[in-house]
Amino acid sequence: MYAFYREIHPPTGVEHCVYCHFFSPDQQNLVVAKGSELTVYSMITVDSNKPTDKDSKPKNKLEEAATFHIFGKVMSMQSAQVTGSGRDALLLSFMNAKVSIVEYDPNMHDLKTLSMHYFEEDETKEGVYRNIFHPVVKVDPDHRCAIMLTYGSKLVVLPFRRDGLVEDLDKSMSASTRRGALMPSYVIRLNEMDDPICNVLDIQFLHGYYEPTLLILYEPLRTWAGRVAVRQDTCSIVALSLNMAQKVHPIIWSQSSLPYDCMQVQAVPKPIGGVLILAVNSLLYLNQSIPPYGVSLNSLTDWSTAFPLKTQEGVKLSMDCTQATFISYDRLALSLKDGEIYVLTLLVDGMRSVRGFHLDKAAASVLTTCICPMGDGFLFLGSRLGNSLLLKYTEKVSETSPTDASKTEEPKPVREISYF
Repeated sequence: MYAFYREIHPPTGVEHCVYCHFFSPDQQNLVVAKGSELTVYSMITVDSNKPTDKDSKPKNKLEEAATFHIFGKVMSMQSAQVTGSGRDALLLSFMNAKVSIVEYDPNMHDLKTLSMHYFEEDETKEGVYRNIFHPVVKVDPDHRCAIMLTYGSKLVVLPFRRDGLVEDLDKSMSASTRRGALMPSYVIRLNEMDDPICNVLDIQFLHGYYEPTLLILYEPLRTWAGRVAVRQDTCSIVALSLNMAQKVHPIIWSQSSLPYDCMQVQAVPKPIGGVLILAVNSLLYLNQSIPPYGVSLNSLTDWSTAFPLKTQEGVKLSMDCTQATFISYDRLALSLKDGEIYVLTLLVDGMRSVRGFHLDKAAASVLTTCICPMGDGFLFLGSRLGNSLLLKYTEKVSETSPTDASKTEEPKPVREISYF
């Protein structure tokens, strides 16, 4: 029975995490993916064991609520509201180009499959024998659709059922398709567009657009550190506006000549908007309506890029292998490759334009593989090299004397992080 494969011990390394309404609309849970296992946690409050200690405060901890075994390794995980139950469904991608949408069923106390999609036909592969690209799933912030990037240059669009979208789509769909939680999916071939897109580095949906807008970070002509003297600033971005009714996707925004070491995209929430590009040696803020702004994090940018960068005073960082998430509309938590945690604050003016960054070291923790905020003041750090952590963060203003305060425009925010 176990001649081909047998699991001796369940996986323990945390790869992905989301915080969503898994069990009910009134309760949020932490869902963690560890290889072929999904574990759901609830955050509970524990009173102090020392009743005589007046200064003690209630502690919070994660309590395991359910565990589900899956026949396959989860490569990417996102949550979205695709039904009218109020619960969030999980979008799970698997190698090579498979995605499943599952939801918790309270009657069976198990996962219920809402939809399964398979995109491994020969026509989609285009001769690829061994796929080296992991399928990546992203969900629109307004829960209108989901995107899966597979085979490096194929975008699978999964439209969610919405009343306005249903009226615009073809009325000749079968009855079973109309009753489903999703509308018919389709594939966008990036390498067959008018301006071909290849070597995709990251994708992310943007906030504040009328239609789902996907930003793609890619590198048309590759380079590396040894050829920067000959070819530099090779990265570019494009923003596709997805009209799912007509299945058209015009480019509404593009920018080229970005530093060659750009690696990650973070969509800035409203009311600021725009996108934050994380590069190994720099940070960039891009917006469709204002000029770009960027800062240098170390001296390597002096010879590796011609992009106009300002010097970020007081820090010398390298951002490779960084995990990042927004904890508010203008603050970003960064977990670096050496375990240090920084809080990045976007300094905006009266016109909601980013005019500067402030980086503040908050703590040090484990080497993280995933990160997600949990409610007000909590942050989860998942790791496959050590124990995952639930952190509580608070904000305090640094104390300055009246003389020192007159020399500065505003006090710098300081983060204080406690471990649970």
